[in-house]
Amino acid sequence: MANNTLDIKVESIALSELLKRNLVIPEYQRPYVWTKREIEKLLFQFTEHNIRKIEYGKKPYFYLGSIVLHNNGNGFNIIDGQQRLTTLSILDLIKNKKESGIKFSHPISIKNIKQNYDEFCLRKFELLNFDNINVTIVETYSEDLAYNFFETLNTGGKRLGGTDILKAHHLRSIKENEERNSYAIKWEKRQKNLESVNRMLSKIRRMDYLNKHPFIPDKFTDDNKWKNVLTEDFADMAKKENRDIGYSFVEIEENTHKITADKYAIRQPLNEGVNYINYLLNFTNDYNFLFIIDENKNDKYTVFNRNIINVIDGTSDLKHYYQITMICFVDRFGRKNILEISLYLFRFIYSLRLNDKSRVYEATVRNFMEETKIMERILNAFTFEEILNYLKNYKVQVNTEFTTGVKFRFFERVNIFFNGTISKENYDQDLLQSIENYLK
Repeated sequence: MANNTLDIKVESIALSELLKRNLVIPEYQRPYVWTKREIEKLLFQFTEHNIRKIEYGKKPYFYLGSIVLHNNGNGFNIIDGQQRLTTLSILDLIKNKKESGIKFSHPISIKNIKQNYDEFCLRKFELLNFDNINVTIVETYSEDLAYNFFETLNTGGKRLGGTDILKAHHLRSIKENEERNSYAIKWEKRQKNLESVNRMLSKIRRMDYLNKHPFIPDKFTDDNKWKNVLTEDFADMAKKENRDIGYSFVEIEENTHKITADKYAIRQPLNEGVNYINYLLNFTNDYNFLFIIDENKNDKYTVFNRNIINVIDGTSDLKHYYQITMICFVDRFGRKNILEISLYLFRFIYSLRLNDKSRVYEATVRNFMEETKIMERILNAFTFEEILNYLKNYKVQVNTEFTTGVKFRFFERVNIFFNGTISKENYDQDLLQSIENYLK
């Protein structure tokens, strides 16, 4: 079936026919990441296909699914289907000593291909004849159209995470190959925390007091729903302008200009390509600086995080919103005063741990954030002192009836950290004094 108006060709062919084409994996695609678990699942499906009894007629071919290709004139870029095609190429090389001709350059892909090759070289497995494996090919000369198919297929499925889809969406918006490859490398170097940062940024944008989104994800939101959230916020809502714009906070005095914040603002409008990627990498750098604690360091900020913030005992929801608020602070005022602000934000947010007779739920913390407007206070403040004064003057209310359980363990841990200087009866004032002493 062909549609010349849309420049799309859809056909159903055998896998063996597909592998005769000049197939190329674009350098900016995510690497090959299948493990033995996914391969075993595919091999099990082959076995089930073979033993299935057909009463009448010829057994149908095994259906591998759809493959999206971009015809660039010299070959076919694999836009969707890399994981399946690479896996079958590995198995065919082991079983039949045939090479597919697909070239791999990504170091993570090469590592995983070798690992899977070594693993299945030692196993007995059943591989279907590629003439009996059917695929649906979606081929287009338009790269944009190919990625539209890719995003549509993966938004409803479970094969890719939201950040993988965003990577493909924004890298293909960069037209110069050299620049595109440069950003692909930058992306891969920070791959570890990009999904966490994307989710945090999306949440902050949706919790805007003036423009609050009707759906704000919580810890029960599944990966598939998160995928839709991230593609909506950072792909669908991004403008198609080729401009890398940051909305930074600036202090002006006479003839001097001093940038006091990150180049990019968390809730700023975004453009496709370089603008979104720089925005994400900027906040990933902040995230790593704030929350990835070096166990070999012993400065006061690291020690505080290691012994208080990173000890999870009924405080996971408090930690999540504490980190969201810290990211907002660094966005507005940079990294200069993070020790001071972290201690007073801890007092402010973690007071909920001792504030209620029952356990702390995420809804409890989010309601507290909205009632106090702490994110809005930070993102709209002009000076660090405004936020500091608000946090210092906030009156913490503590329920002192606890004698055991997570509340008691939390109180004990905080008290020990501050050298036993905090009493239940005078918790707030004692904690304020202990923070001041710790900062000296």
